[in-house]
Amino acid sequence: MHNETEPMFLSFFVALGPFLLLAARDPSAHRSLITFTAWWNLAHAAVMTIETVQAWNRGVHRDFTDVVIFAAIGLILLALSTARRNQSTAVSH
Repeated sequence: MHNETEPMFLSFFVALGPFLLLAARDPSAHRSLITFTAWWNLAHAAVMTIETVQAWNRGVHRDFTDVVIFAAIGLILLALSTARRNQSTAVSH
């Protein structure tokens, strides 16, 4: 079975990846990109959770590995973004 969504996601990550690497050099200056990526990963994990449950209801077995990976990436980025924001606020006061 050919997966038509893989090239779409691959192109998205290939385009986003270099910008995230650049943002990692100065996270406070690129907080909006990091926050967007965090929330995008969480939203994607939510949609994949719904699709996985629907697949199970149709008798198709799918695991939650990719859901966990996307959710973990989103939560880690969100936590780092929030920690950096709190750290920069404390320094400026």
